[in-house]
Amino acid sequence: MCSTCADLDVTSALISDLSAYATTPDADPEFVDVTAYGLIASFYATAGTALYPPAGHSYPSERG
Repeated sequence: MCSTCADLDVTSALISDLSAYATTPDADPEFVDVTAYGLIASFYATAGTALYPPAGHSYPSERG
């Protein structure tokens, strides 16, 4: 999987996990809001570009 695709896969999984967390009774709404904005911004910033992650960046690592 290309590094951009892998990053989008991880970002998508984090958005899904955050969505599940947001529905729990003890969820912190401020944490959910701040984290969601960051993840969504990251998702749109990397979609359709081969420039992210930058060269030499080891994240995300191969999932096995």
